[in-house]
Amino acid sequence: MANGLKSLVKDTALYGISSIVGRFLNYLLVPLYTIKITAESGGYGVVTNVYAYTALLLVLLTFGMETTLFRFSTKEGEEPRKVYGTVLWLVTLVAVVFAVLLVALPLIYVLGTSLTRQGQDFSFGATFTLANYKSLMRADYLLVFFNSLKLAFLTTVVSLLIGYPFGYFMARRGRRPARAR
Repeated sequence: MANGLKSLVKDTALYGISSIVGRFLNYLLVPLYTIKITAESGGYGVVTNVYAYTALLLVLLTFGMETTLFRFSTKEGEEPRKVYGTVLWLVTLVAVVFAVLLVALPLIYVLGTSLTRQGQDFSFGATFTLANYKSLMRADYLLVFFNSLKLAFLTTVVSLLIGYPFGYFMARRGRRPARAR
């Protein structure tokens, strides 16, 4: 009984570490947010809303399928590969539909609008121009652009530095979690 409980705690810690680390990093960023984002702008409320919407979207987009996967892939009489394949296809389909409707279509609209004269909407008969992109070459826009690129690069490097060793550890761990009966 003690070995089973020890194994449960160990596996729970390993699987839950990503959620714990993400929330801990968010906690560590609170002082930075409160220093850099003024109260008058209401920007911290926007950051809080983004996190709340992200949590809601994760539930909606995955349907809680990770729990379903663990439950039915270890259930007697079920084929784990078939369960995994079904869950993977369903979550992928929903994610693709979500990405197209809420990411790709608005981006296409914004791109089309950026290629028209100021004050015009992206529609048939709109006047095509590259003047909006010419104004992006101003020094203040370029500074913001390169700061964003630098932040994206640093975020990628930190993610790789944290993710690869953790993934390597998980792959080399040696034993797989016991199947529930």
